Amino acid sequence: MKISYKWLIELTGLNWTPDELGDRLTLCGTACEFIEPSDEYMDKVVVGEINAINPIEGADKIRLATVNFGERVLDVVCGAPNIEVGQKVPVATLGAKLAGGIEIKKAKIRGIESEAMICSERELGLSEDHQGIMVLESNAVPGTALADQLDYRDNQLTFELTPNRPDSMSAIGIARDMAALASIKVKKPEFSLTETAEKASDYIKVSIDDPDACPRYAARMIKNVKIAESPWWLKKKLILSGIRPISNIVDITNLVLLETGHPLHAFDYDRFGSKEVVVRRAKDKEKFRSLDGADHELTDEVLLITNGKTGVAAGGVMGGFDSEVEDDTTNVLLEAAYFNPSVIRKSRRQLGFVTESSQRFEKGADPNGIEYAINYAASLMQTLYGGEVLSGIVDCYPNKIDPKTISFRSKRCNDIMGTSLEPSEMKKIFEHLEFTVEGDKDFEVTVPTFRPDIEREIDLIEEITRIIGFDNIPDAITNIGPLYTPIHYDDKFRTELRTVLTGAGMDEFMSHGLADSKLASILHSDRPQLNIVNPVSEELNIMRNCLTQTALTVIQHNLSHRSLDLSLFEIGKTYYPPNEKGEWLEKESLVLAVTGNSSHTWRDKP
Repeated sequence: MKISYKWLIELTGLNWTPDELGDRLTLCGTACEFIEPSDEYMDKVVVGEINAINPIEGADKIRLATVNFGERVLDVVCGAPNIEVGQKVPVATLGAKLAGGIEIKKAKIRGIESEAMICSERELGLSEDHQGIMVLESNAVPGTALADQLDYRDNQLTFELTPNRPDSMSAIGIARDMAALASIKVKKPEFSLTETAEKASDYIKVSIDDPDACPRYAARMIKNVKIAESPWWLKKKLILSGIRPISNIVDITNLVLLETGHPLHAFDYDRFGSKEVVVRRAKDKEKFRSLDGADHELTDEVLLITNGKTGVAAGGVMGGFDSEVEDDTTNVLLEAAYFNPSVIRKSRRQLGFVTESSQRFEKGADPNGIEYAINYAASLMQTLYGGEVLSGIVDCYPNKIDPKTISFRSKRCNDIMGTSLEPSEMKKIFEHLEFTVEGDKDFEVTVPTFRPDIEREIDLIEEITRIIGFDNIPDAITNIGPLYTPIHYDDKFRTELRTVLTGAGMDEFMSHGLADSKLASILHSDRPQLNIVNPVSEELNIMRNCLTQTALTVIQHNLSHRSLDLSLFEIGKTYYPPNEKGEWLEKESLVLAVTGNSSHTWRDKP
């Protein structure tokens, strides 16, 4: 996931540098993989104003633009079809290095010397649009550095998030971790909403045929909106998050998705086809045309949003072609829903594409974050574009999903971590993560529904651990006692074993604990398998019950890359379902793998 550095600072008020922010988040488990300056392709690019446009003799597609830079005027050859006198435009001057490896040098075109270039968004690294030049707002000042004019001196942060943290797939979610690290509160967007006397329920009804697949569906009505281009501040946030701006209404739904983590969808109400929303499973071989114009033949694994007759959206994945917001849209039906993650995963696989929405629903969106998200979007449509928000949310929520409450023992937490934290310190960490805590020493912790990954006391202990910092956890060797002695002995044996094996010329590899059930059955048909409810892929659908399979996978990868001489080992755990006594089994094993010429290894390759 990509997000703007300034956006995170805006939500927290912290003064951390990009590098400090990235390091601190990475150490707490929210891994920041890359930090890239947003203005990389804007050095020596300035604002220019087109004063005149003249034809070039013998040329049909290029013209000569006279451009004012504030202190000087240059003639610039330009072939863009959309240039007009009076436009404020970005102009790359001599020495500028643009996206795609373009470098601005003096050149003669049709006998005319040109030493600048009027840029498109693609050449500036803003988008893939190169149909014409980028046109700036009319108040742009000629001669100003483009990065300053656009307030684009920012950094794009790329996060590699774990599958169990759906809350981190949002600016607020990442800011919440920052706030916990700094012992502050997140500054969530505040907004006001003025509703008309008309009721949304007079325009739309909602019913859910399959509450297990769609536990909640809410809708709002916004009338008399005007479709237009979004303001630059909104577009900038989308661009730095890797999303292409489209139009104001669609951009608002994407902004709210990025900020809150909750996907929304806007329908053109007048093209919707009825006054009711019916959420149901698709019928076998039912036809559906998605927003991208592709036709699909569905099965009952796909969840459909319908108008009571035909499908208008594939729930949680993509909207439909016939009800999309277009340039003449005036009335918007705004959707916010919560879908079962496994249902969305199956729908997405059948439709054959991954979207920003499906990624978040698959990991688990917040069923109780719907009201905030839909009201936030409606307020933006109202304040920015004059939309009339009808009274009330049409909310179908047959079986409410309540937050979990988990018992937590502060002594147990200290025993496991080897620390001596005060219960009050632990309580503050939970509260900054927006958990509700009751008690002074042993707590009852209510976990918000935006954290579906937290189910047990040990999960809460992990939250304490990652916020105080893994580097602040004492080493087990310095805390030898009843809890740590066995671990210490096991670590000593592993260390000695590794020393012997590496001394014999073997290399250690480490793999994850996931495996393919089909291959596992071939290798050990008699061993029980521990299935994963929501596997990341069909090839990784069980916890491994032997190390042989992962060793063979590593060997296959090396052989395919022509590394034929291998001498490898792994020390790892295998997993089994409960036995007759109801006990889970976790066994540590050693596997050795040797291929090719034993007197050579991959290290000998040139």
